Amino acid sequence: MYTLYFPCTYCKKEHPKVLPNKTSAVLRITNGEKNIFCNLDCRKLWHEQQRRTATCLNCEKEFWQEHKTKKFCSRECYGDHMKNNPADYNLPTKAGHMHQTMDKQAAIAKMLITKQQRGQMIEWNNADWKQYWRRCNHLTRKIRPQMLENWDGFDYIDGEYIKDNLNLHFLDRNYPSLDHIKPRSQCFKEGLSPYEATSPENLAWTKRVNNSKKYNKKLGS
Repeated sequence: MYTLYFPCTYCKKEHPKVLPNKTSAVLRITNGEKNIFCNLDCRKLWHEQQRRTATCLNCEKEFWQEHKTKKFCSRECYGDHMKNNPADYNLPTKAGHMHQTMDKQAAIAKMLITKQQRGQMIEWNNADWKQYWRRCNHLTRKIRPQMLENWDGFDYIDGEYIKDNLNLHFLDRNYPSLDHIKPRSQCFKEGLSPYEATSPENLAWTKRVNNSKKYNKKLGS
């Protein structure tokens, strides 16, 4: 019987074709080219040779590029790049379509239930919490001038100097806002008074966007 031999793509050793339409080796098609290997070890070593580095489009760090179409080193970098460049991903159009088709009331109701179950928020129908929240708001506004006078101008979360941001519109995402280091909801659960929740030791300046991202989480938690 006539036997055909094929060279391994990695080690170049020849191995026989034992069946009419199969070989004894590991067959893979890569970039349109047929690659045949003696065994799995040869295939693994060949793939390691083919790996290449690329620069992440978001953080500009080098990473092993498994495929030439991969542009980011991680999912986090992909998400950050998408947030910072929404037009490149057609996000405004997608968001508009989502708002037209989604049941907003049902989505909001589901979100509130989930947050309550996880302990991330207190039900607004709780009269004691409603009164506590409003009292904290009043005391925060009252102490704001004192906190502004004693402030060194730095964002306590990311360390950026933001005192000049007071010239922005108060609804701007980078406008400075007073943040409760320990969230009011946590203070309420621990039985702290509104005065303790809004003491100078528990208040610090940060950008509005950082305050929103932190929400009701204690920094570092």
